[in-house]
Amino acid sequence: MRDVVIIGAGPAGLTTAARLAANGHDVVVLEEHQEVGQPVHCTGVLGMDAFDELDLPRQAILAITGEASFRYGHGEPVCVSTERIQAAIVDRGPFDAALAVRARDRGAEIRTGARVDTMAVDADGVTVHVRHDAAPVRARACVLACGANYRFNRQLGLGVPRAFVQTAQVEMPFPQLPRIDIRLGRELAPGGFAWGVPFARRGESYVRLGLFCDTHASRRFRAFTEQMAREADVDATSIPQPRLKMLPLGPVKRTVAERVVAVGDAAGLVKPTTGGGIYYSILSGALVADALDGALTRDQLTERDLRACEEGWRARLGPDIRAGLAFRALASRIGDRGIQALIEVARVDGIMPLLKETADFNWHRRAALALLRHPSVRKAVLSSIWS
Repeated sequence: MRDVVIIGAGPAGLTTAARLAANGHDVVVLEEHQEVGQPVHCTGVLGMDAFDELDLPRQAILAITGEASFRYGHGEPVCVSTERIQAAIVDRGPFDAALAVRARDRGAEIRTGARVDTMAVDADGVTVHVRHDAAPVRARACVLACGANYRFNRQLGLGVPRAFVQTAQVEMPFPQLPRIDIRLGRELAPGGFAWGVPFARRGESYVRLGLFCDTHASRRFRAFTEQMAREADVDATSIPQPRLKMLPLGPVKRTVAERVVAVGDAAGLVKPTTGGGIYYSILSGALVADALDGALTRDQLTERDLRACEEGWRARLGPDIRAGLAFRALASRIGDRGIQALIEVARVDGIMPLLKETADFNWHRRAALALLRHPSVRKAVLSSIWS
């Protein structure tokens, strides 16, 4: 019997595997795809301070930037630039592959092409059946790191995220953008925003074009990329079909069950403000691994014993998640006039120094609260909601 079976070889699962294996536990990771890190469905933007905090591989960094522009629709941008806040644009395939190498080096086994069909929990362990494998995997505990796939959550009564948004993204060669380009608007991306994230690959200029929104992501993505193509004098027909994905917003009801823990997207742990999930995935994997290490050592793996795994991420991530959900609920009520007013406030009313002082790429609570306390922001928001 193995100590731990981890379903999913994304950043959350691989981080959990590496930390548990380094502590001497017998860990196997089951990844349904043939290659770790593929297919890619992530914008791959991560605050630089996370690399030191979590000892992340730097060889997959494509670009580092401290600049972004915000605009209503396709109007004039407002630019934010800061040396204090730096973001890395990572190549997710090599990034995940480097995390896999680290997990293997520390003793974890990683099996690719291993799709889990069924899972059963009993008093002595967890039995996982892998498609096309005659022998099931048997382990003392299981970590769900299978992304936004909630069939095992439903089976175990963990619940599903309270809300979802739709996402669409492509990566392609593209004329160089001067900075990360964020575009807002109810018609463009209701409940979210669109983006262009520039970087270079093998000396050639590339971009990740994408959006997340409440409805009709594919249609809205086409309209957005057609406009971006016109601005860059690019043939719109050269833009490939986007990869579509549902993104969870908000944690599931419970992230632990008898002998089972969920991490990352499987636990619904993404930033409610932007939908970003890499940092929360890696951090939750590290926190869960540290708590699960003790439970394995004591051989105490009941749901009650594993609550420490949930308490860890709630203490660290809970305040930011709650603030992000509240901020998102308020922002979703702001109409286009309100969005335009906020852009103008940012352009003329001294918000940029406030953002430069409070913004943090991985933690959004401080900046969100500071903005909501700003008189001009409150006026624009309340006027939009009342109208």
